Amino acid sequence: MEKYIIYIISIIIFLILLLLLLINKTIELFYTNNKKIALCFLIYEEIYNEDLWYEWLKNIDKTKYNIYIHYKNNKPLKYFEQYKIKERVETCWGCIGVVLAQNAILREALKDKDNEHFIWLSDSCIPFKNFNYIYNYLDPTKSYFNMGFDNHIFPRANNALKYIEKNNIKKAAMPCIINKKHAKLFIDNEDNMKLWFKDIDNVDEIAYISLIYHYNLQNELITTQNIAAGAIIMSQWEDMPNYKNFPNSIKTKTTPCEYSYISPEEIDYFINSNSLFGRKFLKECGGLDYLKTKIIE
Repeated sequence: MEKYIIYIISIIIFLILLLLLLINKTIELFYTNNKKIALCFLIYEEIYNEDLWYEWLKNIDKTKYNIYIHYKNNKPLKYFEQYKIKERVETCWGCIGVVLAQNAILREALKDKDNEHFIWLSDSCIPFKNFNYIYNYLDPTKSYFNMGFDNHIFPRANNALKYIEKNNIKKAAMPCIINKKHAKLFIDNEDNMKLWFKDIDNVDEIAYISLIYHYNLQNELITTQNIAAGAIIMSQWEDMPNYKNFPNSIKTKTTPCEYSYISPEEIDYFINSNSLFGRKFLKECGGLDYLKTKIIE
């Protein structure tokens, strides 16, 4: 009799586990089929290489992505004019207005419950990987940041010490990819951000990442340490540990790098890295046609 009871209990446990597995798979399938990524542009007045972005998205199912654009000057865009958001914030270089403009985009983007990741892009960004690779690569439970060094934080962030413990005040590159949970956190803390990060230079590098640490959510991050090639969004600065110079490329600026021409060798280097996007790379690029053949599939 005892063996029979144990047998029955074992079958019940097995059926419960099987049911839980099926429920989990059903939820996962539903989630996968409905998720979107939000491409969030902060621009002055135009998107350099807008043609490239149009080609990158042209054959992609529109149920997989949304585009949101916050602009400083309202110059008509060639393809993406309809994606400009209505809410606008006055911005200046490195000031809290940049963070508030990001939040303006997040408020609009969070209206679509299917947006799972929010990718910050500048007017000069370009995609390095095809859309489906990026769509499948991102983990919805994680946000992605390229961290700066702690010794670059103070004294400029001293004001935040009134509200946040020093070891939770961090620095990371503003181009990052955040998930829905963290996006909601930033919106819910907008009043705190206005107070906590007041009068901090380059506050866009401090506010978001410090909030995540302040709320002890750093285990929900995938980070790299101040690198160029290999960060989710590449931004080439000469002082980065794996910065690499290509003599055949022609730079118009080096901090960060901007180009009038990118050599095929350097484009290969970018595309073959783990970076999904590049920031501050192209305005007028002789290598653009070559780049298009590499990333458009």
